[in-house]
Amino acid sequence: RRCVQETERPLRATGTASFIGLSLLESLITKGARMVMFVGGAITVGPGQIAGEKKAETLRSHLDIVKGSTNTKYMIKATKFFESLAEKASTINVVVDMFVCSLDQVGLVEMKTLSDMTGGILVMTDSCKNAVFKKSFVKLFERDSAGQLKIGTSASLNLLCSQGIKVCGIVGHCTSLKKKSNNVSDMVIGVGQTNAWNFGGIDKDSTYAFFFEITNTSQLNSIAPIYIQFLTRYLHSSGHFRLRITTVRRMMPPGEDLKEIARGFDQEAAAVIVARYAVHRTMTGEETIDVLRSLDRMLIKLVARFGDCKRGDSQNFRMPKEFQLYPQFMYHLRRSQYIQTFGESPDESCYYRDILLKETTSNSLLMIQPALLQYTVESPEATPVLLEMSSMKPNVILLYDTFFHVLIWHGETIAKWRDANFQAKPEYENVKILLETPVEDAEQIIGERYPVPKFIVCDQGDATGQERLIKTRVIPSNTSVTAGIGADYINEDVTLTLFMNQLLSLIHIS
Repeated sequence: RRCVQETERPLRATGTASFIGLSLLESLITKGARMVMFVGGAITVGPGQIAGEKKAETLRSHLDIVKGSTNTKYMIKATKFFESLAEKASTINVVVDMFVCSLDQVGLVEMKTLSDMTGGILVMTDSCKNAVFKKSFVKLFERDSAGQLKIGTSASLNLLCSQGIKVCGIVGHCTSLKKKSNNVSDMVIGVGQTNAWNFGGIDKDSTYAFFFEITNTSQLNSIAPIYIQFLTRYLHSSGHFRLRITTVRRMMPPGEDLKEIARGFDQEAAAVIVARYAVHRTMTGEETIDVLRSLDRMLIKLVARFGDCKRGDSQNFRMPKEFQLYPQFMYHLRRSQYIQTFGESPDESCYYRDILLKETTSNSLLMIQPALLQYTVESPEATPVLLEMSSMKPNVILLYDTFFHVLIWHGETIAKWRDANFQAKPEYENVKILLETPVEDAEQIIGERYPVPKFIVCDQGDATGQERLIKTRVIPSNTSVTAGIGADYINEDVTLTLFMNQLLSLIHIS
């Protein structure tokens, strides 16, 4: 066994191991299989190498990738190697699941195509002793009431649509089957130039974003509906192939009928679609500033077209109820880790963005705009509150849910009651209920989610630093400092009110 010096990294040949594993499966399987990879550090030897043996040779950062510095000298070759492995795995219907357990980067940016192109599961945490890894790994093998695994393999999808629209592509975890028909657009978004895709692995939460082009507006009116049909075929864990056909019928109003368009607008789905498109652009090499400008332009055009406001009269601005939350979603998306990279390693950014591309609409919205629930003595049941600094009061308990983290925050007064053991006294039964309710809600959330989120408990002004997780995402509110709440907390972000005011001023200028 080789003795590793403090100044050296262990020799890891993950690329070689994955190649051997796929080669063995290729010679054994006939229908489909899953290969699980456990990655504990950076690849330092063999194909797929991303780092040198000496720790003095630092791993690439976001700035290194943008500038193409010497720290990225392994990146192109490693990425191409894992892309070739991913293509091979997709061809032989092998789903590659990856469990990454390391405090440092392991090369997820280079390796992600293995799980992306095969529909595999990706879980990243700091240690294999972490509950996130242990519970997520066990949950992978959960079975339904019939004793079958809850995951499918060898999944593929064919898309058919009526005249007037064409498919531009799909943003999600898949590969093209390179089949083309008359309903395929020349405009490419994501994986395009085809109407058939190989998904590999799927489960009940697998979600994909399809983009379409309206090619003949004269045919799209309230009289002639359009149809889109999805033919999904997959191998069930019972060993039998199943075919699910989903047909969508939608009435497409003329472009000038704004009321009818607004009536059919789903702002939650639209926010997730735009977020995935923006994330896809960042993952394919576009500059963050260019993506932000594109998001701003889309938001300005939408608000200008559907908003009701006279020039110079921003006080009476109104948006239809179908659009009221959309600007707020864009505000949170702009400042999230899915667009911004400050304080994140390339592997972390890659992981968060990768999960956003496959989760359901509700889970994706939770990533874009985390949920904040309040518990008080007067109202111990969960009550949604604004994601603002003003919500962090001394006499409340907050449950903060970002999808990846579930955090219970105790205000200063509540923490003192707990430390004084009030919950153990019969006359303070209400305090006991107050402390137990958010824990029960958190356990329910954790039990239903995959990957399993990290559970954290902290107090106001906690010296452990865990409170930073909630403070990095709360909005600086107009009343927080004047009310004495969060006066010691400095945030460079503008408030949501200022954001909306600036948005309206740009609309008036345009």
